[in-house]
Amino acid sequence: MATTAIGEQAKAAEPATAYRWYVVGVLSLAYCFSAIDARVLTLLVVPIKQDLGLSDFQISLLQGFAFALLYSVAAIPIGRFVDTSGTRTRIIIVGVAFWSVMTMACGLARSFGHLFLARIGVGIGEATLSPTAYSLISDYFDSKKRALAISFYAIGYPIGGGLALIIGGALLQHFTAAGDNSLPFFGAMQPWQMVFVMVGLPGAVIVALLLTIREPVRRELAKGYESRAMPLSETFAYLRAHWRVYLMLISAISLIGMLSIGVSLWYPTFLIRTYGMSVAEVGLYYGTLMLICGTIGTLAGGWLSGRLMRAGRADANMRIVLATTLIKALPLIIGPLMPNPWLALACMAVGTLIGQAAQGVMISAIQDVTPNQLRGQVMALTLLSVNLVGLGLGASFIAAITDFVFADEAALRYSIAVAGVILLPIIIFILMLGLRIYRRRLEEMSLAVDAI
Repeated sequence: MATTAIGEQAKAAEPATAYRWYVVGVLSLAYCFSAIDARVLTLLVVPIKQDLGLSDFQISLLQGFAFALLYSVAAIPIGRFVDTSGTRTRIIIVGVAFWSVMTMACGLARSFGHLFLARIGVGIGEATLSPTAYSLISDYFDSKKRALAISFYAIGYPIGGGLALIIGGALLQHFTAAGDNSLPFFGAMQPWQMVFVMVGLPGAVIVALLLTIREPVRRELAKGYESRAMPLSETFAYLRAHWRVYLMLISAISLIGMLSIGVSLWYPTFLIRTYGMSVAEVGLYYGTLMLICGTIGTLAGGWLSGRLMRAGRADANMRIVLATTLIKALPLIIGPLMPNPWLALACMAVGTLIGQAAQGVMISAIQDVTPNQLRGQVMALTLLSVNLVGLGLGASFIAAITDFVFADEAALRYSIAVAGVILLPIIIFILMLGLRIYRRRLEEMSLAVDAI
């Protein structure tokens, strides 16, 4: 149990409220630009396929598997560094710089292999951000405010995902109209290549802002390790002892990611193929939808979590995840089957608004049952699974249904619907089964850790 001295130290060193929210803002901005760099490819599928002669399955590998490939190697060392380092922001700074350079390298690719390697580099850089950010935020905010703070951080991704489509569409249109695009030393560039180069440039600004973040005092420390890092042997012993709650949490968030990431990656292409929308139209309408609905939904989930917790619902976070999964099922499944693009976008708006409410609270739920010295490693494992299952398989799962089941690119709308029909019942079953396990672990944590 954390000692009284540790608790007094944490309270004495408590930073001002305005500064704590400033830190969340900077981290959210970094998350926003990570989403832009990762998701801009979604809007460039058509020109990349035409220029490089790729299949849907190869595109899915660039969107998902390339990110997940080396994340599995980097995840544990990153998490260990987060849990043992006294300067956690350093790894984010290095990561932002690296993924920004790799995003620009995507624009220099002339083949599938080159583009695949550059996308792996983007994934490695972005793997540094969230485990560190969640650890920092959890030390800046207590459990009753944590879900809202994490939700504010999490809105960076839907904002970035929306801006990736809006900005990406505008840039693609601009460089296509310009005709003659070139860079010094690299010569003529395709419009989609110029888009990658442009969206990678702002990374320098993010690095400068990250340099202003101070290291907070760690709170909610594991018993017996208040003043030192928990050895790996104890880390593995802890995870083995509580494998049921982590298996439930990580499998649920991974499958949720598999569906939501897969659908969001392929929805723009579906709108173009099925309804004949232009790339610029999809970028504007779908991007705006993701930005507005994703932001409102994510913040609403964090706000609702705090309200329910203050009312005595300690398991509020998992209740929200279950409820939103149940409610979003119908619009996600029927959306791709709509007779016109406006109804398809409306269904996606509803599904995004509801589904994103679980974004921040799911992460907060994992933080709430994990001691401080393990949060980086547990979040690294969680994001490893989300990347391997969610990002690595989500895009490829839908593409595989299109290419190998329907064998028709025009059937993409049915592939998206089928993915929802298969995955949503499994997710709901896991969540309903795991609620009791989660409540019991929360009770154990309340006895083992002093609230600071």
